[in-house]
Amino acid sequence: MKAISLAERLRACREAAGFSLEELASRAKISKTYLWELEKDAAGEKKPSADVLLRVASALSVTIADLLSLPTVQVNEEAVELSPSLREFRERMQRLDAPLSQQDLHDLAVMKFRGGQPQSADEWHQLYLTLLATASKRRPQ
Repeated sequence: MKAISLAERLRACREAAGFSLEELASRAKISKTYLWELEKDAAGEKKPSADVLLRVASALSVTIADLLSLPTVQVNEEAVELSPSLREFRERMQRLDAPLSQQDLHDLAVMKFRGGQPQSADEWHQLYLTLLATASKRRPQ
């Protein structure tokens, strides 16, 4: 069975959402030309950043896993180590009177994209807000 490329999946998701290239580019805050290049990159030579993928996925109301056609699985709950930047983000959210749930904290701690994680509390905050926005758009009304 042939794997679906990012280019094919991106175009399919965009068309399913009923967006033109220009509309999706505007919603994702990327150039129309770059989006067009990603959709035409059947060879997979373009490597969009995690930030670009998050913005595109969010604009399409899908997850990055959906966009990349990655399988998702439920993993066993286990203790995970929190990076210093994630601990700082957790403390920030407590000070803002919006503490993270244990599940949210665990999910963030085990999340990796291309082997990396956010390096600052600000980056964790941006990722968290993006994930919340994406999750709320996917919930049935």
